[in-house]
Amino acid sequence: MRVFYTVLLCSLLVLGFCSANGPFVMGQETYVIDIQGFAWNRSSLSVLLVTSEDESWWRGSYVNDSLRAVGQWNDAFAAFATNYPAYSYLSGVTVQSAVSNMSMPGYDLYINWTKSSLSNSSDEVGLAKTYVNGDSSIENCTISLAVQTSQGTMMRGVDMQNIAMHELGHGFGLGHCNYTDDLMYSIYSLAASPKAVSTLDAYSVARCFAWMQSETGFHPVSRWLNASFVSLPSDINYVDLPVSMQNQPPQTLTDSAAIQFLLMMLTVLAQPIIAVPVLIVLLLFAILAAIPRRRHGRVRVDS
Repeated sequence: MRVFYTVLLCSLLVLGFCSANGPFVMGQETYVIDIQGFAWNRSSLSVLLVTSEDESWWRGSYVNDSLRAVGQWNDAFAAFATNYPAYSYLSGVTVQSAVSNMSMPGYDLYINWTKSSLSNSSDEVGLAKTYVNGDSSIENCTISLAVQTSQGTMMRGVDMQNIAMHELGHGFGLGHCNYTDDLMYSIYSLAASPKAVSTLDAYSVARCFAWMQSETGFHPVSRWLNASFVSLPSDINYVDLPVSMQNQPPQTLTDSAAIQFLLMMLTVLAQPIIAVPVLIVLLLFAILAAIPRRRHGRVRVDS
């Protein structure tokens, strides 16, 4: 019996590890991200967070989540510029935030919130609309964030921050990445761990701001920044860039590693291909345990 339970536990641990880390693949896939073919013609950007305080679903924490998302991008620009001197100009890209209960002109990016999904055909919880001038320079960008899914699932603080970071990436000129764990992957799983800006994300933004290396500043040339896929150069490894303490999302009980592991195990066990055999085995052992055992009579023999 002990051997069975030991084997069963080891099997579940292996299944959990595989589910968490994905299949083992020989070699490494090339991670790429697409840039959309337009860029800002200024390096100091401003973002206005427009609150919805008169709505019953509104929570003040949404503002803090999004402010940390802006802060993470600022952290990433500074770290990437420091670690890779060839792109030191990226440290000159900064995003300043302001908060208001009404929209006001004069800002580069706008973040607002809506109650439910942003699309009738898909469960879209984030959307960035970028307005571009004829010279391929960005005029402004409006980001909308849903506070719950179409099924009514509310966004946690970590979810809101992750999604806000993703949409800000679009606002900087990025498209989607082919790596499922990257911030700019097109599909997001709720209750995910905190995301970070990767070197691939920052490098791609640096490509969009490459005009900063010119002494004359932004000088639009026809098709100077084509929509294309970008991969990291050979001298830059794919890693997550550091996040300052002030921009890390607050930890809750459900964010702890132990709770996340238990939730992951429950998710694995809930899959029919695993749950059915496990239930059958447990049922058989329950039946065997319920069968009364014949006890042999014992007598005492005096010596």
